[in-house]
Amino acid sequence: MTDPAVPAPSLIAALRQELRAHAPFAQMPERDIDALVAAAPLAYFAPGERIAGPEDGPATTCFIIRQGRIHGLRPRADGVDDRGTELAAGELFPVGALLAERPVTSTYRAVGDVFCFCLPAADFRALAERSRVFGDFCTRRIAHLLELSRADLQASYVAETASRQAMDTALRHLTRRTPVTCELETPLRAALTDMQAARVGSVVVIDPHRRPIGIFTRGDLVAKVVLPEISLDTPMFQVMTHPARSLPIDAPAGDAALLMAQHGIQHLPLVDGEQLAGVVSERDLFGLQRLSLREVSRGIREADDLPTLALAARDIRGLTRGLVTQGVEAGRLTRFISSLNDQLTRRLLTLVAHDHALDDISWCWLALGSEGRHEQTISTDQDNGLIFETGGDPVLARTRLLRFAEAANLALRDCGFPLCRGGIMASNPEWCQPLDAWQHRFASWIERGDPEALLRANIFFDFRPLAGEPRLAYTLRHTVGARARRHTRFLTLLVANVLHTRPPLNWLGQLSGDHEGGIDLKRHGSMPFVDAARVLALAAGVDATGTRERLERACPILNLTPTSVQAWVDAFQFIQLLRLRVQHDRGPAPAQANRLDPEQLSAIDQRILREALRQARTLQQQLRMLFPG
Repeated sequence: MTDPAVPAPSLIAALRQELRAHAPFAQMPERDIDALVAAAPLAYFAPGERIAGPEDGPATTCFIIRQGRIHGLRPRADGVDDRGTELAAGELFPVGALLAERPVTSTYRAVGDVFCFCLPAADFRALAERSRVFGDFCTRRIAHLLELSRADLQASYVAETASRQAMDTALRHLTRRTPVTCELETPLRAALTDMQAARVGSVVVIDPHRRPIGIFTRGDLVAKVVLPEISLDTPMFQVMTHPARSLPIDAPAGDAALLMAQHGIQHLPLVDGEQLAGVVSERDLFGLQRLSLREVSRGIREADDLPTLALAARDIRGLTRGLVTQGVEAGRLTRFISSLNDQLTRRLLTLVAHDHALDDISWCWLALGSEGRHEQTISTDQDNGLIFETGGDPVLARTRLLRFAEAANLALRDCGFPLCRGGIMASNPEWCQPLDAWQHRFASWIERGDPEALLRANIFFDFRPLAGEPRLAYTLRHTVGARARRHTRFLTLLVANVLHTRPPLNWLGQLSGDHEGGIDLKRHGSMPFVDAARVLALAAGVDATGTRERLERACPILNLTPTSVQAWVDAFQFIQLLRLRVQHDRGPAPAQANRLDPEQLSAIDQRILREALRQARTLQQQLRMLFPG
């Protein structure tokens, strides 16, 4: 390394412009960048020169790459060098070691000629405290970059979405007037008079501490007042809807949209602490879209035949593609999709069940795979099963259920959900079984642990009840979870299966496509997170099925660090968003729905994808440590 040199004042402006080409410097004030450049001398590293390593003790310098590439190689416990990481211009390291005041875990060497800004640790920490943008980036790198990516995506659709409101907007920004309220004993006439005077569609019933107890809306008039011929002197507590569903005033608009869609409501009280702070209506939320979540949800509920449900399914896909263009957060987006698909499937099963005599059978329709995890994307096929109990002949009951399931699977196909090519559907006799048969099947998979059992585990351990008797699914979940947790050999085999799928990064840490030059974002992107989270949930006794929930709930039980878990969640969310964007651009054709040419990504998205896949590798390394066998 040549002696570092502090840039002359005449060079600071030029260097500032170079840094502004990269995150987080593009969002930092000029004064903070100038202070960084003044405090960080430039240093030259020759090809192959060692820059930092674990044996150096606690990190003393933050290196910001101005030019060239740096390769980081981390040794494993068995002495074998693991796959490395490659850093390029604009990236900085070793952030984690500096924040924790510990040695680095990788050995960093120059690849070719390298020039770096060398920011002393004390100045690094001072800048992180002084600059909110820089500090946020250092502690939440993936989340910060993801926000930039989402902003970039929204900008690319600005003409289409200029009249729409972001679903991440805090609800407090949508409230435009003081809510109309009344007390429990207020006569209905007085409440209606106040609503009419304020020209609003709802009145919130509050207690003496301004806590919302119930709500009455214009939509309640016919059913609760006109048809029953209720006197206008009736006190409000007799006609209000109780309890009133509510959300915190700083919750995102997307949460309100989802709640309205799920429960068919048009007005939602907002609370600050426990006190009423406002009311948000469907009109407030969906001036932003031609087609609202509640409109789609209402279309599903009111559908009285399968062709009408098929139209509703088309609306779901149209709505979700619109939300993708807005850059709505991936976890919320997949919950939207899964929630609407759940509603559609339940309505479809209700319609199909009318033609089949099933009243004497207790049955539960199981959602499996991505639907079971609440992680459906625009392109998704069917993964489902049936579990049942009967007081009569189980063979005859199964025969009747199979006819029902076949009609349901075909109807779902007509609604745009392709039949599962692997036959994992309720109409397959293998996956339509009584409770004891399901319990025996799971027990066999856990005991055997062979490749077929592991493959089944990756699909069936994500089950959840969708329609029918949820008790059957919960009983199965309890027995299966307890058995899996006791069999460490099975968990160890699941871990080996997870480690078999390597993130598509080459030995330099760069994106590496397959023989066709592309990346399968499902198989090599999201699935390492999904599979790892499943193992952690089983080991921790967590009954959640969603990947994010599994990681977050397993964290304290398995002594995982919250910062690591948040990085894994952010990485998974970005890959999910990328999958949705690819599907939005290409359509839901299964053959290409998850394939991506990384060269088509913007520079910022390539950088985030590399970091997200590195996090997948880190998660796999964590699994290897937890299950060393």
